[in-house]
Amino acid sequence: MELKWLDDYIALIDTGSFSAAAQRRHVSQPAFSRRIQMLEAWLGVTLIDRSRKPLRMTPLAAEHQRAFRSLVARIYEFRATLNAAAVDGTGITIAAQHTLAAAYVPGVLARLQSLNPGQRYRIRSENRTDSVAMLMRGQAEILITYETAQTPCGIPAALARREVLGRDELVLVANPGLHDSLSRAVAASAVPMLCFPPESFFGQVVRADAMPELMRQRPVVVRCVSEFAMGLRELALIGQGAAWLPASLIHDDLRHRRLLPLPALGQSVAMDIVAYLATPEGLDRADLEARLQALRAAGAARSPRRPRRGGL
Repeated sequence: MELKWLDDYIALIDTGSFSAAAQRRHVSQPAFSRRIQMLEAWLGVTLIDRSRKPLRMTPLAAEHQRAFRSLVARIYEFRATLNAAAVDGTGITIAAQHTLAAAYVPGVLARLQSLNPGQRYRIRSENRTDSVAMLMRGQAEILITYETAQTPCGIPAALARREVLGRDELVLVANPGLHDSLSRAVAASAVPMLCFPPESFFGQVVRADAMPELMRQRPVVVRCVSEFAMGLRELALIGQGAAWLPASLIHDDLRHRRLLPLPALGQSVAMDIVAYLATPEGLDRADLEARLQALRAAGAARSPRRPRRGGL
């Protein structure tokens, strides 16, 4: 079996026509038809109902179209992973919390690459526990994560150098409709909330430093629990509830007033954006200092702005 046969078949699914699929695959229609027949022979099943026009897949083929697409995607992803491992063997792996990987690290990476164009980087987006474990196990050279005084990472100084890159904060926000509703509600009215799991990093921070204040003022109804800040942001935008979200993630939403702060209901929680640089045996000190300087410069360029206060 050849991978191009599977690519041919996906093209046939997409176009619904032998002639159009052959044109997409840059082969003659007779050659294309032979390749589809060879795929069918290798699989031992008939994929095309050739007794009917226009083209129609057999019921078995139609049932497994998604599986064919998934198989091809996995093959290419596996090849890309192997190629990346071979090419980037000398690169630097950066492990980062999901939110930072999406909202903060791209700008840092661009700055790092401008300072050292020849250096290759690989980004691993993980939850905080897993990203810390990657650094501790030697699977990443740099960790970019959040910390507060109450929730340090606990990485021994002997294993990594710590550098504060900037500040961020969790801000209680709601979309304009809910913001207006909450501003007019009586004290006994419940506040619909979008929450992080209590065992997650953001969940621990909010429950330690912010949620008790809100719950003393108003009853709370939890509408959704998710460890993904980006998912909670989407729900907040459509008015499903209020949520504490990182300012770096919702900077544009605050600027365009798609989300509005609720400082009277819940205080914001400050967090440090911290980089840890692994210091394995044999690492040249000059190289370590160069990495630190590059991260300081990148962090200074990317430090999130404080959101404007207002509302309730």
